[in-house]
Amino acid sequence: MKKDERCLTNKYKKKLKKRYFIIPVLCSSFLLGGEGTSAAEKPLVSVEKSDKIVTLQINEPGDLYEIYQDGKLEYSGKSNKYQDNLNSDIQNYKVGVFKQNKLKKVSTVKVTNNKKTSISVQKSLAKVSEVETTNSNKDRKAEIMEGNINSANLEVVATNNSVTLNWDKIPDEDGIYEIYKDDVQIGSTRNLEFTDNNVKPNSRYQYDIVATTQVSDEQKEKYLNLVKERKIKLTAKDKKELFSIEGHLSNIIDIPNIQESSLEQPQVFIKGEKDSSSAKTSMKAAYMPKANAYSFVYMTFIPYFSLEDPFPLNGTYLKGDDRAYQPYSDRYRTKVDVSTGFKGPTYINPVVDIGTSHRCADAACKKVIETKTASKSGVKVYKDLVSTKKMVWRVKHDVGIPFGKIYPNINYYYEATLLNSPSFVVKGAHDKAPNHEFYLFAETSTKAFPIEKYKVNSKNDFMLLMPGSPQHFFNRSF
Repeated sequence: MKKDERCLTNKYKKKLKKRYFIIPVLCSSFLLGGEGTSAAEKPLVSVEKSDKIVTLQINEPGDLYEIYQDGKLEYSGKSNKYQDNLNSDIQNYKVGVFKQNKLKKVSTVKVTNNKKTSISVQKSLAKVSEVETTNSNKDRKAEIMEGNINSANLEVVATNNSVTLNWDKIPDEDGIYEIYKDDVQIGSTRNLEFTDNNVKPNSRYQYDIVATTQVSDEQKEKYLNLVKERKIKLTAKDKKELFSIEGHLSNIIDIPNIQESSLEQPQVFIKGEKDSSSAKTSMKAAYMPKANAYSFVYMTFIPYFSLEDPFPLNGTYLKGDDRAYQPYSDRYRTKVDVSTGFKGPTYINPVVDIGTSHRCADAACKKVIETKTASKSGVKVYKDLVSTKKMVWRVKHDVGIPFGKIYPNINYYYEATLLNSPSFVVKGAHDKAPNHEFYLFAETSTKAFPIEKYKVNSKNDFMLLMPGSPQHFFNRSF
């Protein structure tokens, strides 16, 4: 069904009066006139932002343009420029271009609005570990990477056959960003823009912009002295991993079809499956009684059956969890499950569980020397905002291996913003050992939506738990 080709129908004028400023001479102060011109290098939609306004410039000539936000029609008319208040952490649009009463182009546009971490958040996350209490243990270059990743924005414009990425500058040792799609490198660039022309309609992809720097020479010397003291042999690959500071800026995007139904369809976290009792049983979520309820599950685990005790190297072994990535596993070092609900009543409910640790005399763990469980007190969950439209919380994880003070703690933190649209922004950092996995579950599905996965490459990687070792920084949006 075609919308009226006038600047705005009365229906939408009435709706926009509530949301936008109106200048009588124009259709709206947020609708700028003029036909767009297409260029080979330009995406279907260009995004420009100021502090309070986002502008979508449609670069494809058309007779009529339609713009939807979260499944609701916000504009139908002839202007190829559209402005909106920039008032949310992430704003999702669908743009349709019509020619001769036919839909010719569809674009999905994701606009992120990351801001620098607030002072209160910085203070609460400053003390990462009991072992790492002084600022001298934290490399200055790691602090710079952390700040840049937390505040950087990644804009995504997708059509049925291409995805264009634009991002803020992030520190990188050689000035070359690596581009990953679903964990596979697809290119690299010195620019702040990249286009992927190898996509399929109705598919979902995760894009990562990866920047890498190295710790200072002073920090390198500290690591190497500790390695020498403990008589550990490191390969060149091990050293590279030990010295690298890596930041991931990522966005998850659904590729549209050229159909009006694609324009009108709001995004969902998990497609396909409907509510069922089996879904609720298999998820093992903390508390999810209604639809529009989500659970965020973060687990740390050791993928090996056992590994030689790295702290200290005394011939004993630590028993591992012996598994690959598995969102429903009951084998883990730690599990933090934060469940949320937007309806009657709203809530953020965290549940923390710690796996039992075993120290063994042999690699097969036939002779267990001692068994202990670390305290839950090292996990803190801060509920910053609980409302019907937006949830904000932080998790700070500082849990030790429970066999003495010589063992380092496993550290991570994340800050999550969840919108009922639905969308999310999750930013944080974690140690580069052991394995980390982070999933979102929806009440209406048995499937898991992966947010973050990180794995060690060898048993030597557990040296990356040394005090002061650089963490892995991430900022993910959907």
